[in-house]
Parts: sequence; C-alpha cells; structure tokens
Amino acid sequence: MRRLYLCLAAAFALWAGVFALCLVFGGGGLTLYFEVPPEAAGMSFCTEPEGIVELADSAYSGDGYELALRLVPLRHGVTGGVLRWEGVGPDSFYASEIRMTLRSLPLGIVSDSVTGNFTGWGYLTACLSLFLLSAALILFFDSRRQSRAAFFSYRATGELGVALFLLLTGFFRVDTVLPFLRGENAGTVWSLIIGMIVSAQTFMRWTAVALAAFSLLLAVSNLVLMRHEGARPTNMLGIGVGVAIVGGAAFGIWMSYSLLTFPLRNVLLNAYAGVFVYLECLLAATVIHALKAGRHEPAYDKDYVIVLGCRIRPDGTLYPLIRGRVDRAVAFWRRQAAATGRTAVLVPSGGRGDDEPLSESEAMADYMLSCGVPEDSILRETASKTTLENLRFSRRLIEARNPAAKVAFSTSSYHVYRGGILASDEGWNIDGMGSRTRWYFWPNAFLREFIGLLAASRMQQLAALSLITALSVALTTLVM
Repeated sequence: MRRLYLCLAAAFALWAGVFALCLVFGGGGLTLYFEVPPEAAGMSFCTEPEGIVELADSAYSGDGYELALRLVPLRHGVTGGVLRWEGVGPDSFYASEIRMTLRSLPLGIVSDSVTGNFTGWGYLTACLSLFLLSAALILFFDSRRQSRAAFFSYRATGELGVALFLLLTGFFRVDTVLPFLRGENAGTVWSLIIGMIVSAQTFMRWTAVALAAFSLLLAVSNLVLMRHEGARPTNMLGIGVGVAIVGGAAFGIWMSYSLLTFPLRNVLLNAYAGVFVYLECLLAATVIHALKAGRHEPAYDKDYVIVLGCRIRPDGTLYPLIRGRVDRAVAFWRRQAAATGRTAVLVPSGGRGDDEPLSESEAMADYMLSCGVPEDSILRETASKTTLENLRFSRRLIEARNPAAKVAFSTSSYHVYRGGILASDEGWNIDGMGSRTRWYFWPNAFLREFIGLLAASRMQQLAALSLITALSVALTTLVM
C-alpha cells in the first residue's frame, strides 16, 4: 500500500511541477474573450488604479464576433478594469460597458472576477486531467500486480473500480483541455467546474440503457434460478437489486425535473450522480474480475486439487452442477499429468446433508473412480457443510500431509471468485478453476461479490463516497 501511495504522490508532484513550469514560462498573461455587440464601432479598455495590470494585446476573431484581450501584470495589487463598447446605446441588448476586478498575484498570475479565469488556468486543467489519467494507470497496474500476487483479492478489484472512475473523470476533461492547448477560447473556469460536476450526469445518461438491460437480466435470471433451485431469499437478490437500480435511475430523473428549488436540486443531483457512477465503476470491476476468475486456468504444478461440494441427488448420484466441478478437476488432473508427469491428489470436499444418502465427498469420489481416477489419487473430506468449511477442513488434511503443497480448487465458474476470496480471507493463497454453468447463476454471483467488496472495505468506501459527495457539493455551491 505504501508503494501505491508513493507512486500517486510522485504523479501528483510531477504534474504540479509541469503546471508550475507552464505558468512561469508559458503563461504570457491572462487572455479574456468577449462577445462583440453587432452595433459596436470600436472598444476601449482602461484600469483604475493604473500600473498594476496593462493591456498587452487585443485582437478580433476572423468573423469579428469575438474580442480577445491579453492582460499582463506590472506589480502586485488589485485594480478595476473597464471595457467600453463604442456605438452601443442604452436601448441595446448588449451592455455598453463591462466592469471586472483584476488581481495581479505572485508568479505573474492575473485573475479576473467576472470569468473566474486566471493566468494558465488551461494548463492547470490539462495537468489535472493528466494527473487523473496517470492515477488511473497507476491503480490499474497495481491492481494487476495485486492479482498476480494473490489472484483473488478484493483490494485488486477495488483498485480497478477506482481506476475506472478516475479514468472517466480525466476523460471528460479532454474536451475542455484541447481547445486551450490549441490557443482557442476554452470558455471559463466556471464552465470548467460545471463540466466537471455534471460529467457524472453525462455518464449516467450514457449508461442508462445498459443499466436497464442489466436490471432486466437480474430479474429474469432470478426467476429462472428460482424455477430450478427454489424460491430462497438468496435466489431473489437480483430482483431486489434490479428494482433498486431502476428506482435509483428514476430518482435521478425526478431530481432533474422536480420542482425543488434550483440550487438545492443541483447540489443533490450532482452529489447523487457522483456516488452513483462511482458504484457503477466498482460493480464493473467486480464483473470483470469474476469473469476473469471463471475462465482462469491454473499452472500445471499442483499437488492437490480440492473439489468444492454442493447438493447431490437423493439416490447418491451427482446433479449436473456438482458433476461439472468434478469433471473440471479430473480434466485438469489428466492434462497436468500428460504435460508434466506430475500427478495431483483430488480432494472431494463435502459432508452429508439431512436429505442426502451419503456425503457429497463420497458421491464425488465414486464418480471419480468411475472416470478412471485411482484410489490413491483421492483424499476424501467428509465433514464440511459450507464452502468455507470445504476449504478450511481440506486445508487441514492437506497440510497434515504436505505443509508446502501447491493447491488449486475446482468449482462452478460463477463460484470461483467467491471461493478464492474465502480462501484469501483464511490466509491461503491458492488457485482456482471453474466448470461451465448455466447463465442464470452469474448475475447473483456478481451482486454477491459486489456486496462483499463493499463490506470488506467499508471504511475505505465510506471515505471515498464522503469525498465524492463533499467535492460535488462544494463545486456545485461554488458556481451557483
């Protein structure tokens, strides 16, 4: 963690230093842009008191509709600037004069009270965007490093989610940065801030269809799951979350068009959108890692392969779900032996349920024997009742034989990430592999791990959500 913080601090120092250099060597004063009234015959600009800021250059755009004034500092202080349009009468739609407060600050910075702009503000925007993108890359690569060190890690998933959020935040600023770097009118600091705080709303709109489709998938998958597996509360999780997602989107739309007072609506909407998009990024990271885990193929260097148990038929044979787990383990056992000559021991794990004629372990072992696996390559674990106990009790058996053994486990593809996280929580860094399973098991698996991620890092997530909310409220209040 210290290494990650040092890298982020180094990136911040780098782009802060680049901004300082741009400010000192490329500031060139403050350029302000004004719309030219159609009836204007000319303009004049003056400051009072004089000698603090001076007009270095003025130029009209090619079509004559925009005036650019470049102001440079002479000494530190505050002065009033007045831009007067010649030929603009009192009945005109346009004001005949524009007044502003100009401040001359250290390092040759000039700031303007009307637009909020200051010398080099575009460079600040560029460096801020590049810092956010750099931070996203740092977190992305650290997430990959964490995955290599411990393939199943909530920390790696959380870092990927934050990286996606920072990537989006930096990306949405590119449209403001590029015009400034090309020397064009890039708007004002206020427009930049407004663009930052409404970018979450923009992303929400972009993903509205995907969210609706995901919510529908959750509901349909749970209905199919309940038809096959029964109407247990855990099998209804997707329906509840799907309703919550649709309700959350509806709440955001209601705030956008509600009769709440305008400032209050903006504060609530921007804070809500920032939190919503952050949670979207965490969910996306969870889905990515869960899918990656389900497709993972362990290295062919294993001494033991645990097969996680689940319900068997009343006659003692295997349902397709548990049979798939055993088939995956046996296939890996054969491929490893063929590729390296190294024969692993298979560990069917699972006790006997109240409605089962024998233990899940014995049922799996019988099936392994029918597949040609010799008895001396099978180690039965017959006491466990849950996935955590599958891993915990199997570990005791394995470490009693070989404390340094290299171990993998086999389960359904949607369950690999969950099994790996449970093993990691036990301080056991083992590998995992998944068998193909029906599509309707996946959505609930995504949600379970997403909730697990939030619970496992609740203090960090609370801090992140509080920071996003505070920044959204502060920036919205600033421009109101």
